[in-house]
Amino acid sequence: MKSINIGILGLGVVGAELVNIIKRNQESIRENYGVHLKISKIFIRDVNKKRNIDLSGLTLTTNADEVVCDGEINVICECMGGSGTESTREFVLKALKNNKAVVMSSKKVLALYGKEVLDLASQNNLQLRYDATVGGGIPVAKVLKECFKGEKIERIIGILNATSNFIYTKMERDSLPFEDALKKAQKLGYAENDPSEDIGGFDALYKAIILTLFSMKKWVNIRSLSTTPFSNINVLDMKYAAELGYKIKPLAIVEDINNSLVYRIGPCLIKENHIAANTIDNYNIIVLKGSNSGILGFYGQGAGSKPTASAMYDDLISIISTPSNKENAPINGMYSEIQPVSEIREYKNNLYWRIGVENKVGRLAVISSILASNSV
Repeated sequence: MKSINIGILGLGVVGAELVNIIKRNQESIRENYGVHLKISKIFIRDVNKKRNIDLSGLTLTTNADEVVCDGEINVICECMGGSGTESTREFVLKALKNNKAVVMSSKKVLALYGKEVLDLASQNNLQLRYDATVGGGIPVAKVLKECFKGEKIERIIGILNATSNFIYTKMERDSLPFEDALKKAQKLGYAENDPSEDIGGFDALYKAIILTLFSMKKWVNIRSLSTTPFSNINVLDMKYAAELGYKIKPLAIVEDINNSLVYRIGPCLIKENHIAANTIDNYNIIVLKGSNSGILGFYGQGAGSKPTASAMYDDLISIISTPSNKENAPINGMYSEIQPVSEIREYKNNLYWRIGVENKVGRLAVISSILASNSV
């Protein structure tokens, strides 16, 4: 029976869950694919860290080169999480240079260095799978890559950050202040100790860039984009929005307008009967508008070790069941690099403003004058 050797980078919650899934499915893998999937080596940073996993039979190393440069290893599974973006990039590139297929989970590395990584995988005719970088257990990446080949995706609207969506749900339903809702999210494990990338909108931006790659076949330089922090909202905004028939949601919007991509990452008002308005807690939703199929929605848990590890396992199975690279293409080939990108502020939009003023005569007249002078 053919043996395929796996190297794993990182043994945090995602890496540990991936190991458990592989162990549980060994018999199924042998029966369905005729291969023995062996976990050869696992790179860890801290040998003294207590881990909620049975380590018997596993070979651990604190030297990543022993994994990515091992000539016996066929596939590398990157489970580095948010730690060490630059080092994770180096590990992935070194694995590809050493002729190994790669399964990625780091959305930040892919969003920042996707052009470099994809081009190298294509040049070496290696499989690079990254479905786990967006949506956790939602199979949107796989669907977009394997379907809609004659379809133009015109717009993406998504709740891509589960942490911020959980916070907004608690603010809306329980009238919790933002900071209290954030603490609750951290207590439940939905938010990191340092939540800046979640509530600053950067996590959603990384995912929006990857979704653009999946759906529109366009690569965008992240440094040309900005976000509006999700933290710029309080309970009063939620109440006023409800009075107007809206809900406030932490949205990522990408739209193709006259062949220019328009991005908006930040809190947005959305009609209360919209499917995204009713996506609550730590759930994500991705709504696509296709040129032929119209509106399509993908819903599910977008965060957590189990959904992410499950997506990585699916990628791993795709690699062992596909003989060669049939999907990856260089950015300058199938994928086009697009820059500059227009931001939403360059287009006419409806806006919500809440303005606090002193209760004195003439204040509204001053505000009206300022708005009129700016054609608002």
